[in-house]
Amino acid sequence: MFSNVDRALGAAAAVVLALTVAPGGAAAATRRYEAVDLGFGGEARAINDRGDIVGEGSLTAGSGTHGFLWSAGRLTDLGVLQPGQGEYGRATAVNNRGEVAGFSVVHWDPEQSTAHAFVWRHGTLTDIDPGSVDSMATAINNRGEVVGTRYTTAGQRAFRWRDGRMTELGTGYPWDINDRGQVIGTDHVGGTGATMWFGGRTYDLGAPAGYDDWSPVAINDRGWIVGNASFITSRAYLLQSGTFLDLGTFGGEAAYAIDVNDRGQVVGFAETASGAMHPFLWQDGVLRDLTTAGIPDHVTVNALGDRGQIVGTVGSQFDQHAGYFR
Repeated sequence: MFSNVDRALGAAAAVVLALTVAPGGAAAATRRYEAVDLGFGGEARAINDRGDIVGEGSLTAGSGTHGFLWSAGRLTDLGVLQPGQGEYGRATAVNNRGEVAGFSVVHWDPEQSTAHAFVWRHGTLTDIDPGSVDSMATAINNRGEVVGTRYTTAGQRAFRWRDGRMTELGTGYPWDINDRGQVIGTDHVGGTGATMWFGGRTYDLGAPAGYDDWSPVAINDRGWIVGNASFITSRAYLLQSGTFLDLGTFGGEAAYAIDVNDRGQVVGFAETASGAMHPFLWQDGVLRDLTTAGIPDHVTVNALGDRGQIVGTVGSQFDQHAGYFR
């Protein structure tokens, strides 16, 4: 049953309203970025507060695609659940304890392979959903709670996993979880489709004015949610304290948000008047075109660190590597 999102925030709402954006708005407006190439083809997907980065790539010659952890200049190959033909692994999230979530192929097929969600902890890669037909983990918080999507003979379900216990949340696709345990994602069974799972209940997040639905993609520890609404073109929105804010464009029509950090900064792409999509950083109502700060428009952006690091790919348009901008 769906209810108003304000009830999901409950007593924590007062804490959210009391928080303010960390200093650094002026610095963010003038910052020049430099690229850090991790040295192999692939993508960086997520970053924690310590600067540890995870993703996937071709780490050694002759191997398949493996998940990786990059920490203080040291690269760790996370391995795969099923080595051999078609082996594949992707790390999607990392918490401040260095625990990594992701998924890895367990049955390769040239037409349709299947994968299982995993957690990598203290050097050990563990299949956390061996009973599923197919599953993937999309996020992990600092309490070790993992969320994702699983498929069983009963159908598709959203899940939360912690310390060996798998809990189904209902239908839907979770994309992120914060340290309060608030899970956001999409569920198109009734309501607007924008969903929060919290405290054993499911809440409809509502939608921006003029839209029937939207897709939240990230939530920070302050409860700020970013996502995208689409009718003919996509627009990026921030949902803060029950209010939707359109983050704007660079003179074009389209924009989409990708991530929000705990400082209240948002990263994504926005269209220019000429129709090009440029990476942006939004903070305190200001949308900055990052192509003027050293980040080209052909790179992939997947995540934003609390120190402003932008994680994804670096390199030329036709030769991109896993990396980040700092």
